[in-house]
Amino acid sequence: MFDEALFREAIAKPRLRQPLPQYLAGNRAGGKVPVLTEPELNAMTEQWFVDLDRKVAYYADRGIDVAFTVEWAKKYWWSWLMRDMSLNHELYTPDLRYKDPTTFGRTIVGLEEFERYNFAFLDAIPDWRYDPLPGQIYFDITPEGEARIVVRYIGSGHFSGTLKFYPYDDSAPAIHGVGTFVQCTAVDRYHFNSDGLMYEGETLFDLLDATQSAGVLPSDDSWLFRALMGASRLPRMVQNARRTLRLA
Repeated sequence: MFDEALFREAIAKPRLRQPLPQYLAGNRAGGKVPVLTEPELNAMTEQWFVDLDRKVAYYADRGIDVAFTVEWAKKYWWSWLMRDMSLNHELYTPDLRYKDPTTFGRTIVGLEEFERYNFAFLDAIPDWRYDPLPGQIYFDITPEGEARIVVRYIGSGHFSGTLKFYPYDDSAPAIHGVGTFVQCTAVDRYHFNSDGLMYEGETLFDLLDATQSAGVLPSDDSWLFRALMGASRLPRMVQNARRTLRLA
């Protein structure tokens, strides 16, 4: 049975492969970005839950009960960091619908597909951990009383494996990591039913940020990156040629 002790144990457990670099590597512009260490990430997560408690109390003072989100968030965070899906029935509806940049516009349906999608990231980045950013949780309560939440968080780990996109199996297109330590932000959107279960969600992140940070894509001022961007002229050239042939 899930309790506060399990939550605290998960926070205390080291996850990131050491030693960590002092600064993020990769090919992003903007100067050196210091790496957030594991103690700093743990402190951020603990503060985020303090912020969530305060927000829930604020809503309660105004007659709006969203207290279920505190335990839900702890179970959700715990399940992915511990790679333990035994609490899924307490977190999601069986027909959960979810979208992500790696689905290429598709909506995945059901817990089996949802798990396969998430484990694609965990397999590609074995020491991957998620940490919500303090002060960056946003509530929306509909007139019907439905809770909707948006959370911004940071993912950390060494991208040493292969990240498979949809359908998250051996037939899928994939990005191959080179072992770079990455820390990238993302935003999640969650919709809950009256039983406090998530029935719809979405993850949004910047693929350029992620792939350049991981050292997969070159920097924007490199000849290779400019050549890759220049290749986008080809579809326009083909389209113009087809128009010309039709008019001839």
